Amino acid sequence: MSRGFGPGAKDVGGTGEPASSRGAVVGTTVGLIPLFGLVHSLSASDRPLLTVLAAACALGLFAASQVILAWAYHSARLGRRFRLALLVPLTALSVALPLWLGKDWTILLPYLSATGAVAVPARLTLPALAASAALAVFVAGRTGADPTSLVVMTTAVGLAMTTYRRILDLNAELRRTRRALARAAVTEERLRFSRDMHDTLGHSLLQLTLRAEVTRRLHRVGETDVEAELQQIEDMGRQCLEQVREAVTGYRRLSLSAVIDQARTTLADAGVTVTVDATAGRLPEAVKTALSWVAREALTNVARHSRAAHCRVVLRSEDGRALLRVLDDGIGPARSLRRSRPGPDGNGLAGLAERVAALDGRLHTGAAPGGGFRLQAAIPLAAAGHTPETT
Repeated sequence: MSRGFGPGAKDVGGTGEPASSRGAVVGTTVGLIPLFGLVHSLSASDRPLLTVLAAACALGLFAASQVILAWAYHSARLGRRFRLALLVPLTALSVALPLWLGKDWTILLPYLSATGAVAVPARLTLPALAASAALAVFVAGRTGADPTSLVVMTTAVGLAMTTYRRILDLNAELRRTRRALARAAVTEERLRFSRDMHDTLGHSLLQLTLRAEVTRRLHRVGETDVEAELQQIEDMGRQCLEQVREAVTGYRRLSLSAVIDQARTTLADAGVTVTVDATAGRLPEAVKTALSWVAREALTNVARHSRAAHCRVVLRSEDGRALLRVLDDGIGPARSLRRSRPGPDGNGLAGLAERVAALDGRLHTGAAPGGGFRLQAAIPLAAAGHTPETT
């Protein structure tokens, strides 16, 4: 929500727009130049010098109030009450000067109408225009001016300024919306990076940890040929670095079959056998990528938290949806969920749910038949387009 009104209306903690304010001041000043012809015509008359000076001062006050209101409206520097208070002397001068100096000064009324159209709250614009028209009728009747012409001019100028105000307000709202979208894009990118780092490095670092444990056991039992294990650890470290680079650039793509193959090795090191039942055939790229992330996180959680001896991965296409199920015979959903609870940034299962929901899919977790933990992701094939790619 914005504070105040007008194109310079600020979001809480925001700033006004100096360029717009300067332009409004210059434009208003130029628009007021014709008024000073009134002083020249008055000085050429037989009016006393004191009257001319008083009229010039009053006109200067009128012009200064117009400029201040224009600046205040565009910069939102002054409060609404102050802007409304400035309308009081403007209204008094717009009525008093024509009644005092004659019908030539009725030109002030269109200026008053224009000012009222932008100074009052938007909901009061039409009542302000009606009040300006009523004042025009009153002043015309007292000064001998043509009431029809004066009312038409006053109303037309007020309507023009109302339209101008509406355009400025819409432009200001558009700028605020663009800034909000930019902030949302930054937030979304941060969430993407957080998910990618969690899902990618969590799995890879688990592989490193398990491989290091295997190497330590080999060394403990006196195995001298551990060079192959150390080479695998080095390769995994390089792979982690490459995955970080891919996550930073936003071009991280996973292969579902590669994820499952890597999981076989990782889970085998953890003492878990893996059975794969993949009959889905060809899947769209977006669906395959999302399911790859789901499979990686689910299988990583099996290795970390489930204490399972066996894990089964099922990939099928049913009723226009791609279904991925990961089932284990471990400790069950309650303890697995507690152990795999996401961090404060919404990683883990919460991050997977966001990935799947982005494709109009659903993520379900619960108890597996016969005990253990079950995770299922279902993604409509139509929601991701029809670009096929073999899994």
